[in-house]
Amino acid sequence: MEAVRKFEDYIKDDVTVIQLNMNQATLTEAGRFRTFVIDFIEKGTSKIIVDLRKCSIIDSTFLGALVFSLKKITANNGNLRLVFNNNSQNNIFMLTGINKVFKIYPDLETAIQSFEN
Repeated sequence: MEAVRKFEDYIKDDVTVIQLNMNQATLTEAGRFRTFVIDFIEKGTSKIIVDLRKCSIIDSTFLGALVFSLKKITANNGNLRLVFNNNSQNNIFMLTGINKVFKIYPDLETAIQSFEN
């Protein structure tokens, strides 16, 4: 039986989508996530969406990895968007002010369309 990959990537409409297949995005996964995203950026990827809809818990270390990834891609003239539709995520994003740093969308299609504007 094959284990589920915690970070799954695919291309949709010229946008790289990174789907997190985990309930908790925490310190344990933050370093691996950061390396995973940086690999795409260093290969020239300029449009990334991180799909957090399967995560019910996101800790401060993982938030830091998201911010680092955003800074890295922005420095390379790209952009990173987030997708989530969970109230507990919304609360932590509002409490930390992350919702003012990232462009956040409730679904994947809207996030992809945002790159066209």
